[in-house]
Amino acid sequence: MDHFIFTVLLLSGVSSCAGLQYHFVNKSMNWTEAQSYCRGNYTDLATVEDTEDMKMMVDITVQQGYKGLVWIGLYYGDTWRWSIQDNMSYSHADTGFRNWSQKPIYYFGIWFIGFFLEGCVMINTGGDWFIGRCWNKYPTVCYQENNAGGIYVINSTRRTWTEAQIYCRQHYTDLAIIRNSEDNQKVTRQLTNNTWIGLHRNWVWSDQSSSTYRNWTAGRPLNNKASCPVAAIGQGGTWMGTDCSARFPFICYQDNLVLVRENKTWKEALLYCRQNHVDLVSVTSEKVQRWVREMAGEASTPYVWMGLRYSYTLNFWLWVSGEFSCYQNWSTGNGTGWYRDEGGRRVWSTGAQQAGGEQKWVSLSEDIELNFICMK
Repeated sequence: MDHFIFTVLLLSGVSSCAGLQYHFVNKSMNWTEAQSYCRGNYTDLATVEDTEDMKMMVDITVQQGYKGLVWIGLYYGDTWRWSIQDNMSYSHADTGFRNWSQKPIYYFGIWFIGFFLEGCVMINTGGDWFIGRCWNKYPTVCYQENNAGGIYVINSTRRTWTEAQIYCRQHYTDLAIIRNSEDNQKVTRQLTNNTWIGLHRNWVWSDQSSSTYRNWTAGRPLNNKASCPVAAIGQGGTWMGTDCSARFPFICYQDNLVLVRENKTWKEALLYCRQNHVDLVSVTSEKVQRWVREMAGEASTPYVWMGLRYSYTLNFWLWVSGEFSCYQNWSTGNGTGWYRDEGGRRVWSTGAQQAGGEQKWVSLSEDIELNFICMK
């Protein structure tokens, strides 16, 4: 089987990376028109995950001779949302519970918090909720999911709301979600200062991505009445807020992954992807993993094949695309290079993504028939 993988790999000349491609559209449209154009011709207006993405966008735009302002897929949302709702691994719905000390003001279709457009919520020692500027720094209350309904953990280090979100996602489940008065009391009993919780009304990506990357000029939006940002290509892609009705060129993205809802063995899936697209997907980073995780959630089988195979000749896991990566996302007890079938025999295995649950990788026999994800 190893020989089969390497032979096809050499003949296919695969060089594509999983994920997406950016497309600069040199047509002046307002933000809504640009969004419709991207959705009709590509996938959506551009989402930016990190500085690497931003550099790619700048490069492709400059290559086409343009260094002005462009729309990206960010806009200011119109509803309050819990941070944990961005994570598809958890099914927490907003119960609607709020404990405002002072209600936000809704004026001409926009929520105003004083004169500040962004709104992130903190809780005080009395259990009342306040709306604060997201770039101010406060302690953090994180939420850790468990079978008993979850626990709350306070961290006294002062962070911006976005920094607090990143911290909680790295060390726990997410920033705190408070679903009822009992949860509110659990949090309040631990507080000594005003503290960030996970409720926010903030900038939203057109494709509903949970990316927290921001590249604001001078650190934050300067125009409080502007609800759509543009990227200044000639200034390295830094962002500034502007009126959504203004007209600019824009950047779309095209999703390069496709979920095939046909049940095939791993080898059959590999051949199908190479004959009809590019290859079985290689998950070489957390960014690609996020796209694969979202796509796997739409599968009709409990797992989906990836382009991952254990080589008994080389004695390690390899991606069929030939890409090397240290990134791993194995579920506990998987990734050893073999597993035992129903008869107790050791079977050399291939890698699959869980469609639900913790959505991690598992080792399965190549003969199982599953849905799969191709790069296109």
